[in-house]
Amino acid sequence: MNPYWEHRGYPWEYDPGPPKNRRWLRLFAETPNYRALGKQALGREKFRWHFGPMFYRGRLQDNSVKVLIIGQEGAQDESLSHRSFTGGTGARMQHFLNHIGISKSYLFLNTFVYPIHGQYGSSLKWLAQHPDSPIVQHRHEIFDYVLERNDVQLIVAVGNAAKESVVTWVKSRGGSCTLGARNISRCTASNLDPSTHIVGVKHPGGAGKGGAVTAIIKDFKRAIRQIRQWTEEDPNWLPPDSSGSRHFNEAYEYKSAAIPFRDFSYGFPTRLGRGGTSSNRKDNQRSIQIFSADGKYNGRGSSLDYKHEGGGSRRGYEQEPGDVPYEPPKISYRDFDKGPGRSFARLFMGGRPGLEWPDFNALGAKSHLSLGQGPIYRGQPNDANIIVLADQQSHDDLFTARALTGDSGQRMQGFFKAMGIVNKYIILRVLPINTLDMTRNQARKLINNPQTRKVYQAFIDKLRQRNKNVQLILTFGPLSKELINNLDTGNMSMVNLKAWNQRGARRDWENKLQTISHINYKKEITNPDFVFDGSREQIPRIDLPFGMLRWMGSSGDRGSQPIDKKTRRPSPDYFKLYMPNWAFSLQPEALSEFEQDAIDSAL
Repeated sequence: MNPYWEHRGYPWEYDPGPPKNRRWLRLFAETPNYRALGKQALGREKFRWHFGPMFYRGRLQDNSVKVLIIGQEGAQDESLSHRSFTGGTGARMQHFLNHIGISKSYLFLNTFVYPIHGQYGSSLKWLAQHPDSPIVQHRHEIFDYVLERNDVQLIVAVGNAAKESVVTWVKSRGGSCTLGARNISRCTASNLDPSTHIVGVKHPGGAGKGGAVTAIIKDFKRAIRQIRQWTEEDPNWLPPDSSGSRHFNEAYEYKSAAIPFRDFSYGFPTRLGRGGTSSNRKDNQRSIQIFSADGKYNGRGSSLDYKHEGGGSRRGYEQEPGDVPYEPPKISYRDFDKGPGRSFARLFMGGRPGLEWPDFNALGAKSHLSLGQGPIYRGQPNDANIIVLADQQSHDDLFTARALTGDSGQRMQGFFKAMGIVNKYIILRVLPINTLDMTRNQARKLINNPQTRKVYQAFIDKLRQRNKNVQLILTFGPLSKELINNLDTGNMSMVNLKAWNQRGARRDWENKLQTISHINYKKEITNPDFVFDGSREQIPRIDLPFGMLRWMGSSGDRGSQPIDKKTRRPSPDYFKLYMPNWAFSLQPEALSEFEQDAIDSAL
């Protein structure tokens, strides 16, 4: 077993995203205009908007939440995972939950869905706590919906901003908090639900040296004692989860716990959520750098040179009126990939007995195990008309958790359309690890390993079994061509194409379209023109997990691996995700009439 899976379950256990038959998606899509609200209320950009909002972590299914944890706002790890509480504070709270026996029935939310510049203070009070603030009203809609769909028995507020947010919420529902944020356990929680208790704890992010850490630990122990007292007064209150157990008879230790895989989208970088911060912001907010378990925050001790700095261009980018590039879709908010489904999830991750991925590092790979082996597929494994096997072309896949999402994948979308295919495809990447730092011979050693072939043969067999319309396989790149030649594909037609980053790729793709035009396969577009001009198109939203921003999957290659100046080789320990320059330079969208009226009344 991968040592970085310890205490997290298995990577094929994943969060498919918000249920599409409930109001969650609409509520998240109605996020207020944080940028413009902050600028008009405070005269400056107060929110770190570049990598978008993060809405939740945990359960969104009906009757699945017993504990609601409310915090302040996220940081860079949360920006990469598109989930709340996945950094250091999230790990502290995960251990807190484990101690009280709650291993699954929880939901994490925040005061703000965007990170803030600096600390929470008086300048933010109107936006954060005034009943007329659009941010407060939106937050209350979400909090209220949690209560509507669940029997919430415990609310935990983490830090002062969260405590104040609980007070504001209780008052909005007709309750009172006689001691305010100083002791939210005295709030009249019965106006939320008769069985609901509330407790607050100091924010772990406030830890420094000496007294600050001591005070935080003391406060956490106080909260644990309070929760234990409530369980003793009512043995039916807050029963432990079936997979959890209470540890009230053990001394509480203030420490971190790994965050379960089931709280993340399928294929995410498994470095995230392992107990502490795993990334840092760079380039004046335009990038986030993730580091492996052997890397260091901010690259300390390393000398790194990022040759590709992800400037990008807007060519191929499209959005619906009302969307903004730095948020998930606001209009077609139901368009996202829920994951490959139970049938394929374990298979793609090498979790089927006898179909495990080989030990790639033992075979010469440099990829760090802590980053995971996730971005192996993209598309519709249960509803495909064509199968695509493709060489890795960029590092975008690490950050989108899906295969071929950089420049080559964006051009591939135009190629698919030229052959009459819109969404009904399944793309399999050649190897679930980084191959761009290898020589071709090193990569060939991995794909010609008998176990690698065995796993890919299982992929092909299952895809053919589940997709009766599949009659055509395309390969993109020399590795995929070599691999497919060693697999049994039955009587399907096959066309081998160059990878986009190979010389002469465009001409090759144009010529192969004419070959494809003579093959019988099921199309989505009647009478396609089989003409490809080399243009990019953005990756369809239904190919990307929930939370991905509009600019992701567009604008060319967004991911980058640096050269280590000491070894003069690509570093396996660091990668960056760059926001495209055109999106980075955007000004805030105009406030809605409702938002402008709220600001005008406050100023």
